Amino acid sequence: MFSFGFTDEDLDPEGAQQSTKSISSALQCPLDAPHLLEAVQPQWEDLKSILQSLAGVRISFETFRTPQGHVLYRRELFDIKHQLMTEADGSESVELDILIGDTAEDLRKNVYEGGLKSWECSIDLVDYLARDNALLQASSCVVELGCGTALPSEYALSQYLLGGSHRGLQLVLGDYNKSVLRLVTLPNLILIWSQVALNGDQRRQLQTGYENAPLKDEELFLTPQLLDEFHNEMQKRKIDISFISGTWGRQFNELLLEYLQPIKEILVLSSETIYQPENLPVVAETILELFKAQDYQSIKALVAAKDIYFGVGGSIVDFQNYVAKVIKDKKLPLSFTTFKINAGLKRSIVLIE
Repeated sequence: MFSFGFTDEDLDPEGAQQSTKSISSALQCPLDAPHLLEAVQPQWEDLKSILQSLAGVRISFETFRTPQGHVLYRRELFDIKHQLMTEADGSESVELDILIGDTAEDLRKNVYEGGLKSWECSIDLVDYLARDNALLQASSCVVELGCGTALPSEYALSQYLLGGSHRGLQLVLGDYNKSVLRLVTLPNLILIWSQVALNGDQRRQLQTGYENAPLKDEELFLTPQLLDEFHNEMQKRKIDISFISGTWGRQFNELLLEYLQPIKEILVLSSETIYQPENLPVVAETILELFKAQDYQSIKALVAAKDIYFGVGGSIVDFQNYVAKVIKDKKLPLSFTTFKINAGLKRSIVLIE
């Protein structure tokens, strides 16, 4: 049975039992909820700065297949631990403490939100996108909210690279923790690029200079020249990658909407983000405001989640009910369809369009 590794201090049992109905009725808009002001505030992160911070890092990664057989690459968790310990200077001590402490934690509320691990629903999204490839082909911008390891965005990038298109692609990846974006989100994007856009000789040439030990097949040495080539290749192929860290809420939406204002054909992706009842309406309103900003045209959203988050309180039914109520009350020109995942652990994907 799946459960999040919460401690009693991380959760308010009474708060976890509070229904989304009572939460939403107490507020004019969940994006202005007071509890969001206590969290890390959102800001854009600079791609070049993150790339520079990774120079000289040796990455160990895993090649794996989704249930439908689609190949993905992700940085190994032990490798992230090693980098955190090597760099330990206090700036990311919380993640280090969580990962190597006596008791492993899936997340710590308002501190670390689980983004270093890959969750089942993100893989469900990959298989869904592969089955309905028209969604990606029709989208010039992919926004992944709560991206973590960013496997759906990684898949989207791979399909764009393999398709040889130069029409332009914008990837906007948001995660609560800046360190997650640096340690796993961007490395996973670099991994998929290195595996599908480079041949063996090109990879070897871009990794020269590693003298301590020979590289294994599933290792990648992030030399300055390899990182420069990644950045240059993204520009040449008209791929814009943007990162935003911090909590959802009014400020997050203002930053995101300002960036997306001139963009059409948006696909919004989010997985495992509705587990907390107090944040479920925030996720829903964040997505619905993106539709409003685009006049409800040329935008679709996929939200993947477990049907029930045992011991936490969030559920796919609560999310459906909330979205349905907003659509009805505000007479929005939207509908949603729910697809069930054939798996032992009940999961679903909600398509809003």
